[in-house]
Amino acid sequence: MSVEIRFATEADADRVREIYAPHVGESAASFELTPPSTAEVRRRVAKTVDERPWLVCEVDGTVAGYAYASPFSDRGAYRWSVESSVYVHRARRRNGIARGLYASLFELLRLQGFYNVYAGVTLPNPASVSLHESMGFEPVGTYENVGYKRGEWRDVGRWHLPLREHSSGPEPPASVSATRRLDGWDEALAAGLSSIRL
Repeated sequence: MSVEIRFATEADADRVREIYAPHVGESAASFELTPPSTAEVRRRVAKTVDERPWLVCEVDGTVAGYAYASPFSDRGAYRWSVESSVYVHRARRRNGIARGLYASLFELLRLQGFYNVYAGVTLPNPASVSLHESMGFEPVGTYENVGYKRGEWRDVGRWHLPLREHSSGPEPPASVSATRRLDGWDEALAAGLSSIRL
């Protein structure tokens, strides 16, 4: 069985949509109300991949899960912080794929020069809470009744993972294309492979 963690391309959009759609249409895990089209997923991947990693885990040539970082906010002072998301195909859950994708994602973000990762989890979701806390995230608060989906008001818990010691006068994070030239790129991208158990 072959396993690879790599950067997503626009060609992955259909499979990414297939993985994500149930989280939108069948649960409250995502606060989107309608699953995005393949064209919209393609646009999101294209918009993201030069500034922040969007990774897929491919098992025997088929994308089994994906993870990406998005801006915490578009205001300039937040540029050292990102939000993380990870989704795994329902047939491939509990095999370490989410953990592996996150491990690679966070190493790449460190290499780029980011300082903080935040995650939001619709509550209750013990599996997601367990994953995030096992990766070193710590809870920082809860937005109570912040969203209404599937007939209920929903709480969202917030978690924080520091990626490095906070320094005075940090350099802005580098783009993905600039970071690819740094020593340690290949090792960072492959960092999560050891977590995957198939």
